[in-house]
Amino acid sequence: MWLDLARLALRFLLAGAAAGGAALAGVLPAHLVQAQAWNPASGGWAPPPSLHESPDAVLSSTIPWSTVDLPHARARSTVSTAAQADAPPEVWWYRLRVPGEALAATPQGARLYIPRWQTVGTVAVYADGHLVWQSHGSRVWNSFNRPVWVDLAGHAAPGVPLEVHVRMANLPGVGGALSSVWAGPAEALWPGWRLRSLLQTDLVAYLRGAYLVLGVFALAVWLVRRGRGEAGYLLFFLLSVGHLLATLFYLVDAEGFGVPDEWFSWLTLVGSLGSSACSFFLLCRMQGRGYPRLARAVVAYCGLVALAALPLWDLRHEAMLPLLRLALFPPALVVLCVAALGAWRERSWSSVLLAGAVALSFPLAIHDLAMQRYRISIEHIYLTPYVYMGVFTMFLLVGFTRYHRALEVAEQANAVQAERLAAQELQLRETHELLRAAEREQTLLHERQRLMREMHDGVGSSLMSALRLVETAPAAPVDVAQVLRECIDDLKISIDSLEPVNADLLALLAGLRYRLGLRLEGAGLVMHWQVDDLPPLPWLDAQNALHVLRILQEILTNILKHSGATEIVLSTAEAVWPPPEGGGDGTRGVQVCIRDNGRPFTPPASEALAPARRGLPNVHSRALVLGAHCTWSTSDGAQAQGSTFTLWLPLHKQG
Repeated sequence: MWLDLARLALRFLLAGAAAGGAALAGVLPAHLVQAQAWNPASGGWAPPPSLHESPDAVLSSTIPWSTVDLPHARARSTVSTAAQADAPPEVWWYRLRVPGEALAATPQGARLYIPRWQTVGTVAVYADGHLVWQSHGSRVWNSFNRPVWVDLAGHAAPGVPLEVHVRMANLPGVGGALSSVWAGPAEALWPGWRLRSLLQTDLVAYLRGAYLVLGVFALAVWLVRRGRGEAGYLLFFLLSVGHLLATLFYLVDAEGFGVPDEWFSWLTLVGSLGSSACSFFLLCRMQGRGYPRLARAVVAYCGLVALAALPLWDLRHEAMLPLLRLALFPPALVVLCVAALGAWRERSWSSVLLAGAVALSFPLAIHDLAMQRYRISIEHIYLTPYVYMGVFTMFLLVGFTRYHRALEVAEQANAVQAERLAAQELQLRETHELLRAAEREQTLLHERQRLMREMHDGVGSSLMSALRLVETAPAAPVDVAQVLRECIDDLKISIDSLEPVNADLLALLAGLRYRLGLRLEGAGLVMHWQVDDLPPLPWLDAQNALHVLRILQEILTNILKHSGATEIVLSTAEAVWPPPEGGGDGTRGVQVCIRDNGRPFTPPASEALAPARRGLPNVHSRALVLGAHCTWSTSDGAQAQGSTFTLWLPLHKQG
């Protein structure tokens, strides 16, 4: 039913094009649906240059012409014998009469238009006894699918009836067919001829070229991504090449392709078999299923048919073309079963459309096979090329659908991943806030512990010492005021260490001078400052600053209590450690020197220190924490007096 509807629609389309052209021309062309036919006893392949030179004496009045309806067809056998393939041709003549009113004078002149002819042989057209058109190239793969368009200029007089003859020479047993004939003004016939040319050859060529370009693109993608399981792109390329070879004989023009008939026939057969095999494997890949035994059977069948049809075995393809076409049905049936099974399993509209396109190819292939055997009108359009294109388009559609589905899955995965990432970011932010809060608490705790330790070791130690003296020797004089001053100094130094110094050692020393200046002046000590600009110390934070202050406080307190000095000189400078006289490259740093004019002081060894004395061990332990070095030196000579304390600090604290 669908085939009949398509046929009817095509007939109306072609008739409408002819009627529209006739309306433009103003003259109705002649549609010749009857002719006189004659089959002479003698014949040859080459058509005579004119009817007067024909050995068949076509112009003789004694010829027994018989009237036939157009389109006219002579039956074709499925397989002919080798003797028939080598026999002389069978010749048929058709005589047609064009009425004079169809040949009225127009600007473009008169044309003769034959929608289709078909046979294995040659065809020639004569107007007014002169040869005006003939087929060229191969006798087997000729231009049967291209409409004949003949300019009648010089052969048809306006308003005068014209006699047209068509000579068809073909292999015995293969039959032949001739469609109805149109004659008249070019303006009237051009739309119908152009539309039929488009449907029979041009559109097929355009679509084949477009699909081949897609196939080449797929091949390029496969070459770039080979080794990643992307064999589907290679199958798609092979499918496009197979479809091109399978429909190549529809595109043959009057000059042919220059390929021997047997090999050309074999190429079209291999193209059809290859397209079926590629369709099978591409379907399996798209469905994600494998049929190992069926795949081996398809490959074996296609290989055996292609091998058996090789021209090397002297097979006469022109005598068995319908049989070769029937050999294409088994692999196509397998493709249909796989497509139908995939549609049943997936239940998606794309797989159903693909299965429908494959199923539709069978009745349309039967239609084309009936046309090749002249069982139906020769004026129909061969539909197999469009079925191939439909199946090809369905493969593209299914591939696009799967690609679109993969994009949706990827988008959903990205959305889920984004949600998870946002949740993890939120969790990390909350964790970071908790860590910052814990870090602040830890910092405050450490600072409290440090202050408590410093107050315990500084102010607390001084107060405990004074309390112990009062309790153990109440009669002994105790300078309570001095003890309280030391406690206050310790407390102020601890507080000063909390002030930011921005890695500036001189600012830290200035604060120490301010805190201890009055105490030193009250004890009769004069302090001289000889400081130079120093580079910043990045590691000099509150805790390290307190270590520096405690070291210098301890040294100044010892000078105040034990040296009897009257002057103190505090100087700063850049220096390296070890000193240059020690050899080797030293580490850059700064040094603070405190020099007095009192009794020389040489620190005892660490093991000689009394257990109760904590001053010098504290100096060494704090210097070790800072990565610093401290030394004591005295002046040389018999009148030597005073000592020099040097504290070296690195520019960059290690680890």
